[in-house]
Amino acid sequence: MTPNPALPIRIATDRAGTAAVEFALIMPLFATLFFGTFEVASLLLADMKLTATAQAAADVLARAPSSPKYLSAADLTVVTDAAAQVMTPLPTATQLKVAYASVTYDTGAPVIDWHYESNGASAITMGTIPNGVDMTTLGGTASGSSDSVIVVRVQYAYASPIGYVLTKNWDLSESAFERTP
Repeated sequence: MTPNPALPIRIATDRAGTAAVEFALIMPLFATLFFGTFEVASLLLADMKLTATAQAAADVLARAPSSPKYLSAADLTVVTDAAAQVMTPLPTATQLKVAYASVTYDTGAPVIDWHYESNGASAITMGTIPNGVDMTTLGGTASGSSDSVIVVRVQYAYASPIGYVLTKNWDLSESAFERTP
């Protein structure tokens, strides 16, 4: 059998299968872009829902019919459960941590009147007021003032449902402040 001298030239100029090779080279890039867009959009949705959760919890507590000072742990659990519903459809069983505090000014200086934590959240203290907010600017500092501010800090451990691009867990945190009437 003698070698055909035209065979290498014919193989080099043959275009059959070019589209399959181009598809194989481009497909990983397109898959990364598609799944990355989906994962980043899901992360942004979780962050927006966390903001709404913090604001809703602060609003509900500030508008409680009785003074928040007299709310029971069961009442605060109900508020936490209601706030968790804002995160729907994201899972919240172990990922959502909520801390509440009421800052009052009836002594002439801001003090934590009460606090409540759920799901292992760390307590809010005057030294750990979220976002470094100076509480003396939020309420009246005169002795005997009845000003009170509800502080809510929510934390959410976000894990991507796919994990193709965003492979690590993201710890999201949001705070809200609401003055009581």
